[in-house]
Amino acid sequence: MAAKRTSRKRARAKSSDLQSHMTETVHQIWLAGLGAVSKAQRDAPHLLEELISEGKRFDARVRGTASETLRGVVGSVQDSLGARVSGIRGQAAEAVDNLEKMFRARVRRALTQLGVPSGQEIEALSKRVDALNANIGKLADRRAASSRRRPRAKNGSQPTAAP
Repeated sequence: MAAKRTSRKRARAKSSDLQSHMTETVHQIWLAGLGAVSKAQRDAPHLLEELISEGKRFDARVRGTASETLRGVVGSVQDSLGARVSGIRGQAAEAVDNLEKMFRARVRRALTQLGVPSGQEIEALSKRVDALNANIGKLADRRAASSRRRPRAKNGSQPTAAP
């Protein structure tokens, strides 16, 4: 039984040492916290100014980098969109031209089926009419000139033309 008493004493001693060590550690942590609070109170204004100036430097650096990056991205997007828009405009113009050609061909075909003369045919007919009018004018001038040359009959009637 004496052995049991000795081991209990040792266990109590170990427990007591452990408790005192824990108490000492907690006390040191408490003192470190108090020291941090004291230092923060003492250095807070200076620390705040330092943090503000560091924040300003960081903000300027970040803004500059962000601005440059944004400009680059916007420029490349504009270039890309410009190229795409140009391509689409070209395709649209080509599609409109093709549509116009198809429309003209269909209208021409429909007018031909209805018997409406084409512009070239009308122009050719107009030239022929002008030529005929010129010939008629010449004939009228000849007739007027020949009627002036013919002598009139004595009885007041006009001489008959020879067949």
